[in-house]
Amino acid sequence: MAKKNTTRPARLQEALVLHKYILHLLGCKDLEALSQDLKDPALEGVDDEGTSRIFYALKMHMYDYEIKEEKLYEYDRNIVKHTKEINERREEKITWKYYQYLALLFTEIYLDRFFSDKQRLLNDINEFMVHDFNQRTETWHDMSMFTEDDLNKVAFWAATGSGKTLMMHVNINQYLHYAEKHNAKKLNRIMILTPNEGLSNQHIEELHKSNFNAQLFTKQSRGGFFEGQTIDVIDINKLAEQDGDKTVAVDSFEGNNLVLVDEGHKGSGGEVWKGYRNKLTQEGFSFEYSATFGQAIAAQTGANRTALLEEYGKATLFDYSYRYFYNDGYGKDYRIMNMATVENEELLNMYLTAYLLCLYEQTLAFDGDTNIKNKFLIARPLGIFVGSSVNAVRTEDGRKVSDVVKILLFLQDFINRPSEFSSYIKRLLNPNDGIKNPRGYSLFANNFLLTKQGLKLGEEDAFAAQTYHKILERLFHSNVPNAHLHIDKQKGGDGEIGLRVGNAPYFGVINVGDSDTLIKLCESNNLNCETREFDNNSLFSHINDDDSNINILIGSKKFSEGWSSWRVSAMGLMNVGRSEGSEIIQLFGRGVRLKGYKYSLKRSTALDSSYNPGNLPKGLREIETLNIFGVRADYMDTFRKYLENEGLPANEEAYTEVKIPTVNLLGETKPKVVRLKEGYDFKKTIVVHPEDCIDKVRVKVDWLPKVDALWSKKAGVEEGAVMPKGKLRPNHLALINWNKIFFAIEQMKNERSWWNMELSTEVLQRLMKEPDWYELFIQEDDLQPRDFGRDVSRWEEITIALLRAYIDRAYKMSKGKWESKYMETVYLSPNDPNFFEEYTVEVRNDQQEWIDKLHELREQILSGNMERDFTIYGTWITSLRFDQHLFYPLLCLQDRDANGKKQLVDKDTNEPLIKISPVALNPGEKRFVSDVRKFFDDNRNGMLAGKEIYLLRNESRKGIGFFEASGFYPDFILWINDGEHQHVTFIDPKGIRNLRGFQDPKIQLYKTLKEEVEPTLHDKDITLDSYILSNSAYQDVNFWGTRPEFAENHVLFDEDEKYIETLFKRIVSN
Repeated sequence: MAKKNTTRPARLQEALVLHKYILHLLGCKDLEALSQDLKDPALEGVDDEGTSRIFYALKMHMYDYEIKEEKLYEYDRNIVKHTKEINERREEKITWKYYQYLALLFTEIYLDRFFSDKQRLLNDINEFMVHDFNQRTETWHDMSMFTEDDLNKVAFWAATGSGKTLMMHVNINQYLHYAEKHNAKKLNRIMILTPNEGLSNQHIEELHKSNFNAQLFTKQSRGGFFEGQTIDVIDINKLAEQDGDKTVAVDSFEGNNLVLVDEGHKGSGGEVWKGYRNKLTQEGFSFEYSATFGQAIAAQTGANRTALLEEYGKATLFDYSYRYFYNDGYGKDYRIMNMATVENEELLNMYLTAYLLCLYEQTLAFDGDTNIKNKFLIARPLGIFVGSSVNAVRTEDGRKVSDVVKILLFLQDFINRPSEFSSYIKRLLNPNDGIKNPRGYSLFANNFLLTKQGLKLGEEDAFAAQTYHKILERLFHSNVPNAHLHIDKQKGGDGEIGLRVGNAPYFGVINVGDSDTLIKLCESNNLNCETREFDNNSLFSHINDDDSNINILIGSKKFSEGWSSWRVSAMGLMNVGRSEGSEIIQLFGRGVRLKGYKYSLKRSTALDSSYNPGNLPKGLREIETLNIFGVRADYMDTFRKYLENEGLPANEEAYTEVKIPTVNLLGETKPKVVRLKEGYDFKKTIVVHPEDCIDKVRVKVDWLPKVDALWSKKAGVEEGAVMPKGKLRPNHLALINWNKIFFAIEQMKNERSWWNMELSTEVLQRLMKEPDWYELFIQEDDLQPRDFGRDVSRWEEITIALLRAYIDRAYKMSKGKWESKYMETVYLSPNDPNFFEEYTVEVRNDQQEWIDKLHELREQILSGNMERDFTIYGTWITSLRFDQHLFYPLLCLQDRDANGKKQLVDKDTNEPLIKISPVALNPGEKRFVSDVRKFFDDNRNGMLAGKEIYLLRNESRKGIGFFEASGFYPDFILWINDGEHQHVTFIDPKGIRNLRGFQDPKIQLYKTLKEEVEPTLHDKDITLDSYILSNSAYQDVNFWGTRPEFAENHVLFDEDEKYIETLFKRIVSN
């Protein structure tokens, strides 16, 4: 067994057996490997046929999967269907980010296996844990074997702001779908458990938006007519062993419930609520959601820690904790500061003044450009102060104070003493003064740029005084200096406390559990307190309204649970200790949430290249940064460990971004490309009759048990091994419910919007009665009648799978044949998606040599003196220039060694040390470009004399694609122009071991271009062609045929010394 470092306690991310098991089924060891080609926003949403675009990207990697393509497609159909259901009432429709889609896909895979064969699922997970998971050096090896009791509890470790509430809604539908499909026992109830009633009300609102019936649970609703049909949302604190005045006995619910637990960190440290959950789901199922599972576990020690580690290591189905969220560019940047001691009152006042200045600067940015709100969807900045507890009273200078009182005293001083605080502002605006870091540099030297506008040398005092008055106006709604802070307790309400200056509108609100105690403490500290009625009933509940006047929110740490706001931009933490780590991290997660440009959820500095927001508003970077001001906050140790555990930077700048410009060489040249003519619409023109394709469509469906496939793979059975086949005969078809079959296929048609296809029960029956078009791999036993109900249900599923595959191919074949008649040639333009202005390269700051080399490369390009081969870091990071390629440079990245092991990553976290967008050339692509360049140099005056040669990298999903549903975008376009005649060849260097032989559509593209596309162009001066350049060795695929047969099918091997010469000769002779 592999050994691992045991000098520190294990972390949750090292114990995620279930998560890693699902990744293993998808052919990957970690989430980064699975998702590296899925993050492009162009893959979000569904295509015209109702299929998720990300499905096609996943499908391209299916050679590694333990899951059949048909299953993957079925899962996608379910996800699309469930998403439509929760979108039905929503004005803003949900479009899943890649990680949300994967979380739903993981759920599909798990629930399918859970309901279809629980014992087999149990065996598979345990076998994976023993033979794979426990052999890895980076994992925790002390997990006990899974039992059946472990299987009905799954958890999602998802960063705050990652959209887990919406995923919860789909999870409900996913569970109900599989429960109905497998005739599971009817649920008693669907229940959502929350940490408080405020969050319960938020859930009710969101559930109604998602088309669910939902209600706050009351004792009166028990046993009602709609029991089981309405989702009950209940504050977890209302559950008890026995009925009480405000509680309900957990035993009264019985044990067959679907329970969803939000903010699971609330219960991760306590056993009582988990006992309730286990009773509620004894015969049912639970989903649990939290951003802080890992931190809750890290806060435990000894046996408690081990028990929690095991529980959530087994239960966590999907891990998209904050490290993934941040590294993908989601959410705000952050800056964390802490003042360890407060003996220096002047320094503390200046520090808290810096807090107000940060909030003021962000407010200036928000008010200064409407694009910040309307285009980048930023909410008005809100400052929050959090203390550990209202009742944690201590004595300072002979008076009793708490954290909240300390904050109020500071605000009172700021309002009352303009001269003193103007002097602090003056120092903070001086880049050489103010608050220094341990190395003597000003913390805010490069901050407050909007505030500093208009500051002139020699006028610093007046400018600081003016800035003080502007802060008073903007943040406190007052233009009266030396006024008093008024602290008003709401009359007859929930004990809410409002803050105002003089008679100005309320600028702040205090949300604490014990407002009476706080008011007494305030009065004892000579603060002005009174009881008043609030005009709008609740300042806190309206804090997210656009017209809210509240700029500062003060509370104890408890209010963070369940509270939701996009406004938090500055956070003050007072005396928050290590024990509050999970709560503060939860609040931190809320603070870094961001809607972002076009609801990307991303900060502007991390937007993908497919977004083009134009010029960024002034101050946007500042308002997209969460500033955290700790005051004697021992939590900082916990927080830094949290960031370290998450593989995140403890400082603001983790990466340096370098822009590498590209030089477009298209000039006056006019290479031709082919595209579908504008105005031609297949759906409006052609009616598809699927039976017309019966002589052309060929389908294979594998219905063999999964264990056979696994065994065959492990035993090294050759691809040509004989697998049992069968057909559905008339005796099978006679028992099938054809209405069920028709509606299943009709649903597929509707999901894809194929309204130009005609279907009928008779057509489907006729197709199945002529079985020559399909191959069905199936055990003979599965075709023999034994259990009437199960057997007929199986034959119906097989029929649906066969017909789905047939209809899919028949429709696409008809569409492709029709569209091939209406293609046209156009000249490549400088606006083609394959051209882009610059690469964005992000390099981690500890790789300064790489950063320096990239800046050198940038300067060479800008000066017009770029070398042909530029080395940034050995053979791993390089740049090519080939002037026949229509732009330069071509950045190249080799991130694996000869054994396939990842390089250029952090040795502890696997975090990439360099990120390049658009994606760099891989080693195979780099070799192809280098070989073409060498061949051109050697033959420009020989074989290529008089010919124009051009090459262009074809961007995936943006360039020219074929077989849209399969997502095939050949990597390069090569032009060989002989006078007026252009040979346009699409070239794809790739491994071919996992293609479907010579008949694979990617290989047969050359024939499609020649026979179906080229004749319709009516352009005698163009020849279309395609080649696959195999980096798989011939000996690995020689069972396909001879080398001449490969060449005849336009497959060449890059191991052949003269493969480029062969390529050019074949193209020219075509």
